[in-house]
Amino acid sequence: MPVQDEIRNLTDGVVASFDSGIEAVGTVIEKGLELLDGYRMEQEAVRGSLREALASVGSLRHKDFDLVMERILTFQSHRESEIKTLIRAFLTRQRELAGRMRRSLKAGLFEQVDRIHRELTELIGKAREEIVAFQTEQVKIRETFVAIEGQKGELSVRDFKRRISDLETVLLGPENLSQAVGEP
Repeated sequence: MPVQDEIRNLTDGVVASFDSGIEAVGTVIEKGLELLDGYRMEQEAVRGSLREALASVGSLRHKDFDLVMERILTFQSHRESEIKTLIRAFLTRQRELAGRMRRSLKAGLFEQVDRIHRELTELIGKAREEIVAFQTEQVKIRETFVAIEGQKGELSVRDFKRRISDLETVLLGPENLSQAVGEP
């Protein structure tokens, strides 16, 4: 078999492997997005239970509960939207890079393949950082809600507000908290 045919077969194998890897990652990410929706529904159930408990035990009106929770819910919704957008953009960019890599391999432009590989590695690293940060935020929110729910019989409205304020400070950071409430 001529060397050119061997290179073409090798190139086709590499590209096919890369394409199947991208599709596998895409499937895993789509399943992850579905899990994210399920997780959000679970948190909404915990919040609803907490809302009712604080209304009956802590004399916190639903309207006041909603006001206290507004920044957290807005933050959470915004971050979820950001992550979904990031993931979809990541998949699109990954597919574009795979196409470029395929063309570069077939044309024998191995320097470009190396450049594309570095770009892809950087893209994966950035996506991973964002996803890990998002997961950390969601764990913190869930832990706080579960802790508050565990105390709902003995939790005062003041303690509830303080815990939510502490959570906001952790999530938004002290420097961003005033911007989130519209202060100068």
